[in-house]
Amino acid sequence: MSDMSYPSKEKSQFMNVQGGEKKVMKKILSVALSTAMAFSMFASVAFGETATTPQAKFDALAAKGILNGYPDGQSHLEKDLTRGEFAKIVTKLFGLPEGSTSKLSYNDKGYNAKNWTVPYVEAVTAAGLMQGQDKVKGIFGYNAKVTVEEVAAVLFRAMKLEQPTTTDNNASVWAKGYAQAVINAGLVEKNVAFKSNATRSLVVEVAYAYDQKSTVPTLTVTSAEAVSPTKVVVTFSDKTTINVDLPTALVAGVEQTISFKHLEKDYTAKVTLQAPKVVTVTAPNAKQVVVKFNRAIDPDTLVETNTLIEDVVKVTEVNKTVNVAKDAKVVISDDATQATISLDGNTFLKGNYTVVINDTIRTTAGEVIPAYTQLLPVADVVAPTVVSVSSVAKTTTNKVYVKLSEPVKTAGLIAYVNGTAASVTRDTYQPLDEVTLTTGTLNSGTAYDVSLTNLSDYAGNLATPNPVKTTVTVSSDVQAPVVTKVTVIGDKAVEVVFNKAVDYNSLVGNVRLLDANGESKGVFTVNTTSDNKTFKLTSPLGSLPSTGTFSGSIVFGATVRDTIGNNLGTAVTQPITFTKDTVAPTVTGITYKSGSGLVVKFSEEVNYVAGVKGLTLIKDSSGVGTPITSTPVKSKDGKSLTFATPAGVVGAHTLRLPEGLVTDASFAKNKLVATVVAVSGNATSSDSERPKVTSIVYGKDTDNDYVVNVTVSDNSGVSVASLTDENSYTMDSKALPAGSIVTLDSASDNATTRTAYINIPKSAISETKDYKFLANGVADTAGNGVESHNEVAIKLRDTVAPKLNSAAVSSTDAAVLIVTFSENIKAESIQKEDLQFRINDKLVTPLTFEKVGSSTDKWYATFQKTDIDASASSGTQDLNANNINTITVKVKENEGTYTNSITDNEGNKIATFNEVSGK
Repeated sequence: MSDMSYPSKEKSQFMNVQGGEKKVMKKILSVALSTAMAFSMFASVAFGETATTPQAKFDALAAKGILNGYPDGQSHLEKDLTRGEFAKIVTKLFGLPEGSTSKLSYNDKGYNAKNWTVPYVEAVTAAGLMQGQDKVKGIFGYNAKVTVEEVAAVLFRAMKLEQPTTTDNNASVWAKGYAQAVINAGLVEKNVAFKSNATRSLVVEVAYAYDQKSTVPTLTVTSAEAVSPTKVVVTFSDKTTINVDLPTALVAGVEQTISFKHLEKDYTAKVTLQAPKVVTVTAPNAKQVVVKFNRAIDPDTLVETNTLIEDVVKVTEVNKTVNVAKDAKVVISDDATQATISLDGNTFLKGNYTVVINDTIRTTAGEVIPAYTQLLPVADVVAPTVVSVSSVAKTTTNKVYVKLSEPVKTAGLIAYVNGTAASVTRDTYQPLDEVTLTTGTLNSGTAYDVSLTNLSDYAGNLATPNPVKTTVTVSSDVQAPVVTKVTVIGDKAVEVVFNKAVDYNSLVGNVRLLDANGESKGVFTVNTTSDNKTFKLTSPLGSLPSTGTFSGSIVFGATVRDTIGNNLGTAVTQPITFTKDTVAPTVTGITYKSGSGLVVKFSEEVNYVAGVKGLTLIKDSSGVGTPITSTPVKSKDGKSLTFATPAGVVGAHTLRLPEGLVTDASFAKNKLVATVVAVSGNATSSDSERPKVTSIVYGKDTDNDYVVNVTVSDNSGVSVASLTDENSYTMDSKALPAGSIVTLDSASDNATTRTAYINIPKSAISETKDYKFLANGVADTAGNGVESHNEVAIKLRDTVAPKLNSAAVSSTDAAVLIVTFSENIKAESIQKEDLQFRINDKLVTPLTFEKVGSSTDKWYATFQKTDIDASASSGTQDLNANNINTITVKVKENEGTYTNSITDNEGNKIATFNEVSGK
């Protein structure tokens, strides 16, 4: 078939235009099933259109004169489209001039000046968009049906689409390129039947989409902001934004014109690179402060091992001095222009605060960000909500992950998964707006109910309804982990990033280094990060070749697996090249951290060289130097050293670091050059010592409560409010049972040691076992959170008396009555005589009375027919029979010499002599 055959569907907003240009059209149509099916095959292309149904789109196109209906006034979207009808749609849609009726290009029967299709057939022919079906006989075939692939071919030419290099569709060979082009343009799904006839509905959909797209107003640039010397964020009139990377850096303070392309169009914009600054400081909730910069910052000038460098950002309540941002965790945004600071422990914001940001923060280009001060009022009254609930397993798991709208407290949060209590925890790598529920076995592909009671943010806003109920379906993950990034660090190490958490133990001894000849050079040493996705691999090489370059490959063994058990299956190889490191480490910042000393940060991992003298702290006001001789403590990543300093360090200081104080981790051991750097941070400190939990012990219980004593000490005094807050304590990783209270010993308000008495209702303990207690929310009067999170196991006994709960006829055996107690009953303590059974209000004795399997909270009872009706034949009574109207069971009361002997496994005697109905 000729590739000029038929118009395509991509840009034609058309409808059958048969029989004499009727202008009046009824908007009445019941679209047939074939229409709906055709519509469903096409991609939804939204360009701001208001019409949502094929009929509404037909009406919109008809109003523009692009389409019109049949003589009967209907649109007949279900019908196949003819070539003549399609020619008219293409003519109108693309604004082609109508052809002459005096000079005809085809010899079809009936193709004459009076034929309504002639102007349009001549128009598409002259435009080179369509041609005849039979060139030899000169036949156009205006009444023949047009196919989907022919529509695609016409659209390809009319829209001047690009020919794709690869195709994946079911069109004929000649049409595969055209079909793929309209697929790539988003106008049609690749699985549409391209060889089939095109319905009117199908073409209406595509024509309407093209019409809407072609009438979209031209975009204009409304603003351009430089976020770095080489990156500009451009905003358009439709509110969309793009990032423009510049080949040449902007000059600060000078207005410049930049040129760029967007959606195949050329644009220009004027932009001035502003000085780096803090843009805003906000508190989206009571637990977090968000600092927004106008440039990408160097994270190392703000954060040290995910923790805010002391006093770089101070958040203090008005008229108070305690920095509540001390020890806060920080997350830097991907573009490094935003820092989210999460306060430590149970600290939260309420009231008015002063935020002071000092001038030690730098941009990625090394520019100083000026100091910044702002008053920050905080009044968090919005309760948290559940954003998502997820669970992933290869086959089974016991973990459910809940994502919240803001940070929430785990203490006091009670969770159930399918009615079973689940512990609530937050791993060290998890953000504060996420919690982990640990429960029983969950199967992949199965849905489970999730209930969260007392879901509260740190300001105390309680989620409603309470409990919050949702569901989770355990998704199946059977995919092997994938290496997404490999980065060489120096000449000895490699950082590897996987697409998912990987089992550290599966990597140890399982990652080899091969040379260019495939010879093994040994296994890498593996170090992990907190999220188990990023690993540092240290090379087994003892040195580099004399050339200074080693080229080879890293081989990950086939048994490397993710944390849910998916193996690689086959060994994975990554090429690698180590090149001699000749760059010496540099000092990137020095801060004074109260309670520990001077923290010196370096550009890379370093090793301290013992015996090198000359490290000197110089007081700026007097010029007096104090030697620092202490052995430093290296950070986990090896990029910072902390030196203890003499007591009483006050005022501004400068630190002199001698040459060779440290070397990097390379084979060359490049030495630090002599450096003099100003010390940032507060050189005077208030109370920074954390309180300590010195003991958690079983106390003297009362008639109603078990009592657990928690003793806490601190150098300046323990916060009474935190000690009496029930949320400061957990029991088995869950909130204290309902009805628990906390009281304190008698002591002065500023006492440095206090004891809290946790009173737990005995009625809340239904199982005798060791319960794990943790005091994790206690703070001192300065706001420092507790240091010792020591968890202690304390045995509590079940003192709850058992109770008769229910009686019911078995659903599988109508002769059996199932009697259920509130808990397991000691088997030897119960006899059938301890219960009174009445059927039709007649006292009867069970024929049999036995426990159900290994459980002792359920018991089976059967009865003789003759005990209920003396005239009945012998045998076991059907309890669902028509003559059985009522069944009741009652715990027999103590009377005379009789004493009810029913007890639970802990020896608690049954105390409620209640009656239950079984029918």
